[in-house]
Amino acid sequence: MYRREPFPVKKICLWFMVFILGLGVLFVIFVSILSIKIGLNHLSQDGFIIPVLAGIFSIVVCLFLFICFIRFIISLLKEKDIIRSS
Repeated sequence: MYRREPFPVKKICLWFMVFILGLGVLFVIFVSILSIKIGLNHLSQDGFIIPVLAGIFSIVVCLFLFICFIRFIISLLKEKDIIRSS
């Protein structure tokens, strides 16, 4: 008997989903960097630190969630033997 190769459409769709999610994360990071820049440009005003903290917090949360999602997808692909475990 021969081993049947996994259907490549699943792998392509999952990596496409990762790519689209990455674009969304990049957009959120871009908006967060703008928020930090706006906060730093208005140092003389009260509450300038709020956009800076919000930007830093959103960058950290987005990167954390993106890394967790990527690890989940890779483990799912290995578990279903869509990508090779070795």
